[in-house]
Amino acid sequence: MKLLALAAVLSAAASARAAPPEEVEVTAGVVTGLSCAIEARERGELGRLNACPPIEATKELVVFDVAERRIYRISPKKVGRWQLESAFGGGSIDFTGRAVKTDPRTGIATVDVNEFSITRKPKAGAFKGCL
Repeated sequence: MKLLALAAVLSAAASARAAPPEEVEVTAGVVTGLSCAIEARERGELGRLNACPPIEATKELVVFDVAERRIYRISPKKVGRWQLESAFGGGSIDFTGRAVKTDPRTGIATVDVNEFSITRKPKAGAFKGCL
């Protein structure tokens, strides 16, 4: 009986390792702090994403895909932290890549980005339209 259970565990582990990386495409992903993204996902309070306190940016920056309600960590291979910081608090990122690993506790995937573009956070007072 123990041998069968061990075989099942080993088989599951082998199939998990053999699974191909998931392709990821995000358009207009919100760059925010991890705690703000988790709160937005769990409570549905999307306003929290752009109103995330700057102290959260010092801990960990993630991307929240509003359409899919998924959180992604971005591998530093192609996208620098300074680039993510430029979009924190009101900007966005579009990217394509592959999810290379997923945290089993939180379900947050880490993505190796192939292509990306960042829309920086607008500067204060940048809008001068008609009122």
